Amino acid sequence: MESSSSTLQPLAEPGRRRAPRIGVIIPACDEEACIASVLEELLRTVDPATHVVAVGVNGSTDRTAAIARSYPVVVTETGNRGYGFGCQSAIDSLKREYPTVEAFVFFAADGASDPADVPAFVAAYDQGYAMVLGARTGTHANWAVMSLPHVLANRGLGFWCTLLTRRWFTDLAPHRLIDRMLFEAIAPRELTFGWTIEAQIAAARLGAHILEVPARERERIAGEQKVSGVTWRRTFTIGCRIVAAGWRTHRRWRERLQRRAADSAGELHPASADSG
Repeated sequence: MESSSSTLQPLAEPGRRRAPRIGVIIPACDEEACIASVLEELLRTVDPATHVVAVGVNGSTDRTAAIARSYPVVVTETGNRGYGFGCQSAIDSLKREYPTVEAFVFFAADGASDPADVPAFVAAYDQGYAMVLGARTGTHANWAVMSLPHVLANRGLGFWCTLLTRRWFTDLAPHRLIDRMLFEAIAPRELTFGWTIEAQIAAARLGAHILEVPARERERIAGEQKVSGVTWRRTFTIGCRIVAAGWRTHRRWRERLQRRAADSAGELHPASADSG
């Protein structure tokens, strides 16, 4: 059963409504030990006039939500455990409270994402890119932080996206920016391990302008790695689930675009159906 709540502590002066254009989305599950440090660093880095932070607490059993509420951010809670559930919950609340937001930046709750990368994402967005991916595996300095299974899995999943879309990807990049209109066109369905690969494949299928930029991968501040893990077995298991989600997304969008093409052809040649 899902429950949700939203708490906002304003950053602006009393009586003045902020009009940010960039929403920073942080899905968080059992991150009590690190969420405060992550929010403090992020809020020191981003411009509060143009950025608003939203934390989507999903399936947590600790004080993650309570701690997040002590900061000037939007906080939502859902009982559904999963990365995508946290992201979607935060986005839904953010769109209600801040309709001026034009794009979403996805950020790790465990300290792995670097706030210093956010300006580069926004700069690329302002140049016309609807999806900006923070590629980690192409930067050798990141290899000391990411385990070998983690690096190889992300390289492999990036290549899987390439095979499915015929658009080159070097990484399955969770630290990313997505234009709001593109995100709404994608309308994600994969709310657990497939959240990241679904958006990447769907954006390519929609012909969106996509750019990969180097991003830093940092050591976790605390907590347990939930996706990549530290063992080959766990990485393989989760990787298989992501591969399957990618295939489902590929098939879904192939069928959708085929129907769209057929409908367009029918509109251009309405008499052809009656000619026989």
